[in-house]
Amino acid sequence: MTLAPHYQIVLSREGALDAMTVEVEIAPDAGLAESDCGGMARKVSGHIKSLIGVACNVVVKSPGEVPRLQGKAVRVRDERKR
Repeated sequence: MTLAPHYQIVLSREGALDAMTVEVEIAPDAGLAESDCGGMARKVSGHIKSLIGVACNVVVKSPGEVPRLQGKAVRVRDERKR
């Protein structure tokens, strides 16, 4: 696959249901055109669904767009109101 190992899971609320979005980065040397990002997002979403049985949205981002912190990476961002 042409993805970097950087990702972040974003949890949100859509009406009464929880939603999950996975933000992934294209590998810097992938050479993936922006028009191919939609197909890659569908492929990753289908792969996640087949592995864990959960449907999610996938957003493919450019290299460096997924946040990184010094030290341990924040892999899950919870935006639901408690």
